[in-house]
Parts: sequence; C-alpha cells; structure tokens
Amino acid sequence: MLIEELYDALIEAGASEAKAKAAARAIADYEKRFGGIERELASLRSDFRTELTEFRSEVGRNFAEVNRQFTEIRSDVERKFLEFRSDIDKQFAGVDKQFAESRAYVEKEFTDIRGTLKLHNWMMGTTIALLTAMFLKMFY
Repeated sequence: MLIEELYDALIEAGASEAKAKAAARAIADYEKRFGGIERELASLRSDFRTELTEFRSEVGRNFAEVNRQFTEIRSDVERKFLEFRSDIDKQFAGVDKQFAESRAYVEKEFTDIRGTLKLHNWMMGTTIALLTAMFLKMFY
C-alpha cells in the first residue's frame, strides 16, 4: 500500500522515485499500525466499560446485601433491647411493690410507736402529778 499524496509531494520536492515510494510505503505501514492500535484501544475501552458496569452492579448488590443484613441486625438488637427493658420494668415493678409495702409497714410501725410514746407521756405526766400531790400533802 502506498500513500499517493505523500509520494507525489516527495517527487515534487526532489526525492528519487525509489526513496519516495519507500517513504510513502513506510508511512502507510505506520498508518495501518495506528489504525490497529485505535481498534485495540476501542476494544479495551469497550471491555473496560463492560467490566466497570459489572463491577458497579456487583458493588450495588453487595451494598444492598450489607444494608439488608444491617437492617436485620438492627431490628434484632432493638427487639432484644425492648425485651430487656420489659424484663427490667417487670423486675422494678416488683421492687416498687415491695418498696411500697415496706414503706407502708414502716409508716404503720412509726404510727404505733408515736401512739405508744403519747401514752407513755400521759402516764409519766400523771405519775409526776400524783407524786407531786403526794409530796405536797406530806410536807404541807
């Protein structure tokens, strides 16, 4: 193959016919090689786009799977936390009931003690009054 425009330009510039043909053929060979390189680059670009598209799709699927698993784990943790909180609330409900019962018992006991102390105060007052009356009667 020969590039005629280049051949004609070289002849017109004063190159010999053999050198002009050799140069035109060499450039034609380079043009073939560049055409082959362009085809290979286009093929590589197409392959790269295909691989990139497949990679993006796979990454998207993997993220979707991780997100699904995370959602499952989160709902499981929330469920277990609610169960734990419910158990704690039940236990504290029992403790609150026991505390209320204990408080009622203590308040009843203090009420009884206050009543007994009032009775003792009256008894002591009466005893002191009686002793004072007897003391005054003996000496006056």
